[in-house]
Amino acid sequence: MLVQSSGGVVKVFPAVSGRWPDASIAGLRTQGAFLLDASRSDGRTDWVRIHSEAGQPLLLQHGIDGDIDVRDERDRPVPWRAQGRATISLQLPVGASAVITRRGSSPDLAPRDVAPLGDAPVFGLPQPPVSR
Repeated sequence: MLVQSSGGVVKVFPAVSGRWPDASIAGLRTQGAFLLDASRSDGRTDWVRIHSEAGQPLLLQHGIDGDIDVRDERDRPVPWRAQGRATISLQLPVGASAVITRRGSSPDLAPRDVAPLGDAPVFGLPQPPVSR
């Protein structure tokens, strides 16, 4: 599971298998009218970007280990409060975004392609016949 919204908490990469160390998501809609982008590499969340469409309060379980920076898209600090391990609360006005990163990092915030772990059938397409 890449994103979960329940009980007023938006959780990023809450149940990604350890066998799936890399992931990149863009534009997923969450509870509270937020759009979420995030990236994970080597089994760790690198960054999360959240965009508010309704100005609702947000409780975000971002999953980033250690100290974090929370900044707007112009690199200005965004006020937030810690709410437990890797969880913060923040209030974004309508149309505002926040980027959560490891303290001091400046990751590339573009969505990226993630290589597959192996061959798999394409969902919904007919499979070629098996030759014997």
